[in-house]
Amino acid sequence: MGMTKQELMKFIDDAADLEERAIQIYSKHLNTALFWSGFPELTRKQLSISLNMLIKESGRHSAKLNALKEKIGKGGKDVY
Repeated sequence: MGMTKQELMKFIDDAADLEERAIQIYSKHLNTALFWSGFPELTRKQLSISLNMLIKESGRHSAKLNALKEKIGKGGKDVY
């Protein structure tokens, strides 16, 4: 079962929007959880570094989704 170019581009937009909103919400909640966790400072810093890495990876993923959408938009193919 295929989809049109417009359907695929909408699907990519929805995925990018969902990821962006989720990262914002989860990072806020995880930072709060770290603050109240009672973990030693070093452990909190290490976990915070890991969380920031995930946030950066999400940004790269979003850029890849946007590049894919642009490539599809410029292409002549209409069924995927």
